[in-house]
Formats: sequence, structure tokens, C-alpha cells
Amino acid sequence: MTILDKFTEGEVILPPNNPNGLTMRAKLLFTLIPSVIFILMVTGYIAYLTSTHFLNQALERSSKLQVKAVAHEIEGVLARGMQDLLFISRNFSGSEGLRKAFANFSDLEKVDYREIGFISQKDASHLYFVSRDNQVLQIQNSVISSINPDPRLYLEELARLKSGEVWISPIVEVEYPFPQVPNPNQKFRSKVIYFGTPYVFENGEQAGFLLLSMDVRMLRNILSLYNSPQSPLWAFPRTPELRFTYVFDLDGWMLFQSEDFGKKDLPISTDLARGDYVNGTLGKPGLEAAFRPAAHYLPFWKMVNDVKEERFDLIEMTGEAQEPSDVKSYSLSYTPIRFQEKVIAGIAYVDRTRLTLAAGYKHMDMMLILSIITIVAVSLIIFVLSHLITKPIFKLAAAVNNIQKSRKLEPIDIRNAGYEIHLLQNAINSMMDVVNVQMAEIRKKDLKIQDVEYREKIQLDSEFPKTSQETSIDPLPEMVGFGDKIEWLKSDILKAARADADVLIIGETGTGKQLTAEAIHRHSRRNNHPFISINCGELSENLLQDSLFGHVKGAFTEAKTDRKGAFLEANGGTLFLDEIQTASSNVQQALLRTVAVRKIKPLGSDKEFDVDVRLICATNIDLRLLIDKGQFRSDLYFRLKVITIATPPLREHMENIPVLVDHCLRQLRDVTRREGLGMSKGALEKMKRYSWPGNVRELMNCLTRAFVMTTNHTIQAEDILLDADEDKSFASGRLNSAQVKDTANEKQHVSKETDHMRSYEEGIDSKAFPAFHAAVQLNTRQQKVIPYLLSHKTITRNEYQKQVDENVSARTANYDLQDLVKKGMLKKQGSGPSTRYVLTEFV
Repeated sequence: MTILDKFTEGEVILPPNNPNGLTMRAKLLFTLIPSVIFILMVTGYIAYLTSTHFLNQALERSSKLQVKAVAHEIEGVLARGMQDLLFISRNFSGSEGLRKAFANFSDLEKVDYREIGFISQKDASHLYFVSRDNQVLQIQNSVISSINPDPRLYLEELARLKSGEVWISPIVEVEYPFPQVPNPNQKFRSKVIYFGTPYVFENGEQAGFLLLSMDVRMLRNILSLYNSPQSPLWAFPRTPELRFTYVFDLDGWMLFQSEDFGKKDLPISTDLARGDYVNGTLGKPGLEAAFRPAAHYLPFWKMVNDVKEERFDLIEMTGEAQEPSDVKSYSLSYTPIRFQEKVIAGIAYVDRTRLTLAAGYKHMDMMLILSIITIVAVSLIIFVLSHLITKPIFKLAAAVNNIQKSRKLEPIDIRNAGYEIHLLQNAINSMMDVVNVQMAEIRKKDLKIQDVEYREKIQLDSEFPKTSQETSIDPLPEMVGFGDKIEWLKSDILKAARADADVLIIGETGTGKQLTAEAIHRHSRRNNHPFISINCGELSENLLQDSLFGHVKGAFTEAKTDRKGAFLEANGGTLFLDEIQTASSNVQQALLRTVAVRKIKPLGSDKEFDVDVRLICATNIDLRLLIDKGQFRSDLYFRLKVITIATPPLREHMENIPVLVDHCLRQLRDVTRREGLGMSKGALEKMKRYSWPGNVRELMNCLTRAFVMTTNHTIQAEDILLDADEDKSFASGRLNSAQVKDTANEKQHVSKETDHMRSYEEGIDSKAFPAFHAAVQLNTRQQKVIPYLLSHKTITRNEYQKQVDENVSARTANYDLQDLVKKGMLKKQGSGPSTRYVLTEFV
């Protein structure tokens, strides 16, 4: 039986044959434990009262700061309206000047002014302008009387003003005439506040009055802003209790309240503000949502009287909970709103926070836990102290202190310290072992959770930009992507398609310049005529001239037949010249003449031919730099640069990576019949962190390679092979286990490359290509180019050489391509330098 068992059974407390009664340990237990519990309860209660007091003070200060900040913002807007009106009165220069000033203040200062008018005292030469939806319309003198209420009713108030003084009205609902061409009788209503001031000639004679009105919803939106996460005072997330702000006048009318900041066009209301007031008057002339509580609501009327006397304060209120989660008690802080040093209204902030109540519950929980821990700790200390001597205690304390200083959970080993010390030492060591094991388990679980999360299949459409959900009918579905960059590109394409002028497309490699050219042709009036594409960088000078302008039979030794050339082949349609910057000076000169006169002369011919061709050129180099170096003709540049379209690099619209990945995966699934193969979160994050210097083409190639080479149902991060330098940012952000796994997978990739033919055949359904079966054997060069074929659907001899190896000869490349044609995988289109090989599935 252990000492602990004896302790629980009472043998240690009441040892046998002890005539003196309780032992010292028992006395300490029965004396210290109740005393400690009592002290904890008293100190805990005092701490609770103290913390609650200061917490309430902090909440009061926060509420007062909130209402003060909102009042200051509203006063600033009102002061801005006054300043704008005074500025207009000092610089008034007739109808056009008044209109421009009105429009400029609305646009530049982002103030929602509704109307401005000059009311003449001498004659009927009034000027009146009304604004709605950024349109400013002048109201004729004959129609001013249809404004309800008529602004001339305020002449009595305005007549009391001196020069430089500004009058402000209460909130008024005004009906404005707003005639338009389709609807000459159109009217609209708006709740506004008027600013008025006299207009005086330079000789001091008063000519009339200027009126400026401001939409009240602008002031309401200030309340909504400061009650939202976009508030300038927002410092941390708030608990979800009901909070709102409302404005009241000096007669006790609640005028309007804060709303959802995202819904700025909501009508004026006081639903929340009047929720705690059962009795009162709802609605007043010009403001049907206004509410005035009955006289027996004393705290409310105390607030109104305080505001009249320019005081601000906070009142603890008790009312009905407006929502099940609300508390009945809440704080009501208020402060006056001043205009020209006079109080014109008040603003109140209702905060139904449960922070004090939650803090009280937490305090009680902590006191209970602290009491239990204290009881256990005191009992253990008393139990240990009764069996220990001073020296072993000091040794043990020193050992524990060393652990605290070194912060290393290493075992304690104190020899010959007594049985009790040995028990305590073992307990401490066991606890440290458990903590070490638990910490290791926690780290291990974190790593597993992280790894599992990154390896889970992700729904790509959930990663699409928000603008993708707002898009209705896409006029250019072949241009994949969303956002401003892509929308601008699509807009430029459609504009260029309608214009029927020559186009210069500029953009980095892989940004879709040919796709842009094809889209322009497809949506132009020439879409029923040929679209001819030539890459100037693939051909020598003579071949390029022959490809463009053609030749007649006998023009040179190998000219056995006539050749029309690209200009004549594209007659009536579109000719696309890629990499135009590589054209030699002779080709540039020939192109300049052709573009200027729209005539060509084939090699060896004495006859010129008229051509009706739309020319689209593309370059990935700034042609102005080549012009400065004398490598490109400036006159040709300005001939080509009728319409310029820039294709954005992928790094400027990275939000479209999930869209592009989804589009590419759909194409690959259609080609390979590998349904269900998706993308993991880790792989997508890895692609998002990469800068893609090769743009969309590099992304498609990378994804195609991963799609073809993976044998799993989900593409993982290790399947996405990127440049090592660019991939460091992602690798450093992953946890250690993910790093180890990526490293192991990278090592395995070497063996995968040597045997990727087997995995490729396993990953592609043989039905995708008519002749692609187990009996078909591809050489190493052909295997390398398969991912490129799956992504682009077509290839030329030059592209084949680049994908395989720059050192591969043209003869070898032609042999490999002809071999793929014989095996039924490719079909040859065109002849000569414009020859292309297309996947059989897509012919």
C-alpha cells in the first residue's frame, strides 16, 4: 500500500495508538485549506468588482469615443456643405459657372448634393440645377414651381441672414421634376437638408439667395460606416450583439438610424431606434419614418435636454431585447451635433454588449478552477513538507529552478533525498515526459493536419474571383478569365473587330497573342474569309518574303509552280504576323509598301495584285527600342500601330489561375478520358505563389505535364514541377514534413522520367487517339512533346525542335512528325513553312 493510499484511507491523518489526536499534517490540512479557500473567495470577489468597474469604464469611454467620432464626421460634412455654398456665393458667375461648380463639388468632394439654385429678389431670373445619378439638369423658371415644396417658401428664413451667414433647414422630403427625352414628366423624391445664404453684388446690394441641398442618406451612411468593420475606429472584431446609431432633433424626434454599410441606397428608417419605445408618435411631415417617444420615457428626454444644453454623457438603459441573443440592459451614449457653433441635433449610440456578463462568468470559472488547483496544491505541499527535511527540499527546488531557467524539460535526479522527495521527483519527471510526449504528438498531428489539408482535392470553382459570379453572357468565351485586365482585353478585341483596321498586339511570350488575333478575326466582318498565320521568327529572309508575297513559276531554280503567298491566300480575310520584330530590313521595306498601297508583286512577276487583307502583327519586344537601335523602321511601326492591344502577363491577373487551371483540366479530361482527376489545395497554392515568367503557356505546359505524369486521382504539389528559384517561396512556407515529402518526390522524379512512357500509357485512354494503343511505341523525343500536344492541339516543326532540344536538326524533327502522322496521332495541314501538325481528335 502506497503512502497516497494510506493518506486517502486516513492512516496518515489519524495514525494508530496516537493519544494526542491529529498529526501536524492533519492540523495543517484542516486549518490552511479552509483559510485559503476563504481568502480566494474574498480576493476573487474584490477582483471581480474591480475588474468589472474598470471594464465598464473602458466600455463607456469606447462608446463615447464612437459617438463623438461620428458627430465630428457629420459636423465636418455639414461644414463642408456650408463652405461649398459660401465659395459658390463668392465666385458666382452666371448659369454655366453655377453648373460647373455644382458638378465639380459633387465629383471631387464625393458629396451627394441634390440641388443648387439661385433665387433672385429682383426679378424672375432664377437659376436652378438638380442632380441625380451623376446627371446635372437645369430646371427652367417655369418648372421651378413644380418642386414640392417650392424652395421660394424659404425666402422668409433667408431674408433674416446677413452676408456670409448660412442657414440650415431640417430634413425635408422634396419632389423634383427631372424631365428626360424618353420621359418628359419624370419626377423623383429625395430627403434633403438645405443650406442657404444671401448673394450680394460687389457694391453691397443683395441680389438674391443661393440654396444648396444635401441628400440625408449621405449622413445616414456615415453612421453606417462607423458601425461597420470599415470604420476608421475599427481596431478588432466585435461580438455580434446589436449596435446602432441614430440622430434625433432638439424636439425629440428620432430622424434616421445606421443601416448595413453595404446597402447605401436603403430608405431612411428608425426601426431599431424605436424598438425599446412602445408608446410615441410615428411620422411627421416630410419624414414618415421619424419617431418621437412618449413623455414618460424619462432617460430619453434627459438625453434630449442634455444635448440642448451642449452636454454629452452615457446612460445605462433597461429595455426589451430586440433579438433572442440580445441583453435587456444596454448603454446609451450621446453627444450634440453643432453647426456654426450652435447645437442643431444630437446623435445617440446604442451598445448592447455582453462583454461584462461574459467576463463575470469567466471570472467565476477561473475562481472555481483556481480553488480546485489551490486545494490540491496546498494538500500536496502539506503532505510533502511533513516528510521532508530542509536539504532535500532545497535540492529539489534548485533542480526545478534550473528547468525553468534553461527551459529544457530534462529529468531530475536527486539521490539519497528520502522516500518522499523521490516520489515528488518521479512525479515531476513523469509530468515532463507526458508534456514532451504530448508536445510531440501535437506537433505530429499539426503536421498531419497540414499535410492532409494540402493534399485534399479542391473545388476549383470555389477559388474563382468574385467577379466571375457577376458575369452574365460572355461575348468571348474563348478568352478564359475574369477581372479588369481580362475584361479590358475582351473589350479591346471587340472594338478592334468592329473597326476593320490594322492591329498591333504587344505582350510577353505565352500571353495569348495569337488567340487574341484569332478572336479579332472571328468577331470581325471577315470571319467567313481565311485567317492565315505566319511566325516571322521561324523563317529566313528569303523564305519569309516568299511565304508572304509568293512567286511565279521559274522565278528561281526550285520554283516549279506558282505560289500565291500569304497576302493572296488571306485576301478578304486576316493575315497574322507573329514576332514581327524579327523581320529583316528588306522584309520590312516590302511590308511597308504593301501596307501603304495594298498591292503585292510576287517574285518573278511583272504584274501587281490588289489585296484586301487586314494585317494583325504581334511582338513581345518594345518596337520603339528597336527603332532607337535602327533595327526596325519607324514608318512601318506607325503604319502597323493603328490599333494597339496589350495582352496582360499572368502575374498581373493571378486571381485567374484557378480559372485557367479548371479550363486546362477540362480540356485534358476530354482528351485523355481521365474523368475525376482534380487538383489538390497544395498544388493550387504552389501555382499561385509562382511568378510564371512563361505566362499562360508555361502554366498550361506545367499542368499538362503534371496531368500526364501523375498516377493518382489528384494532382499534388510535388507533381507541379517549377523552376527551383521561383519555387523556394512555397517550399519555405510549408511545414517540415511537407518539405521532406517534396524532396523525396523530386528524387523519385528522376526515375519517373526514365519510365514515364509506361505511366503515360496508363494515364491516357486509348480511345482519345484512333491509333494510340499498347502496340504503339514512341521514341524519347516524341514522348517529350506529348504534353505540349495535349495542351496546344497543334505543333510546327520549329515548335517541335524547341520542345525536344534546340540541337535537334530540322530533318530529324520532320521525320518524327511524319512518323506520328503515319501512326494516326497527327494530321498534316498546309505546306511549306506554314505547315502545321494537328491532333487527329481536333482536326
